[in-house]
Amino acid sequence: MHARTAFAAAAASLLLVSWVAPVAAQTMKSVAGTYAIVKLEGDPYGPKPQGLMILTPDGHYSINLAASGLPKFASNSRVKGTDAENKAVIQGSIFHFGTYTVDDGGKFITFNIKSSSFPNFDGTTQKRSLKVAGDELTYVPPVSSAGGAGQPVVWKRMK
Repeated sequence: MHARTAFAAAAASLLLVSWVAPVAAQTMKSVAGTYAIVKLEGDPYGPKPQGLMILTPDGHYSINLAASGLPKFASNSRVKGTDAENKAVIQGSIFHFGTYTVDDGGKFITFNIKSSSFPNFDGTTQKRSLKVAGDELTYVPPVSSAGGAGQPVVWKRMK
């Protein structure tokens, strides 16, 4: 009797895995694309942030965010910026890239951050609540790179 029960449980598990895995993969493919920032609250990117997020179907991503109107460097050299120029750029921008997964039937997106302009994020994993409605994708980071709790970030798929 136990062998029959064990076999039935194994068969059910296999059936469940064969159904769940394609759903997860399909969810990643459904969010894959290039997005422009729409709304970002609570961080130092100003009232009109600029940003681009790329999610590939095979699980790689890149996010770039910047405040509008960052100062140009008077020296015309990225490595010869003044303290004020460097501070404005560092505090007014962030990038990170790595891999991502979509979990729990599309309720969460998890970023495995390989590298970031905020080195404290390097090598970390951030699970963010996820909502997709039409061409808009919204997530909430667990923490803000500026300190404190993360605020909703809204992206719109580019056509």
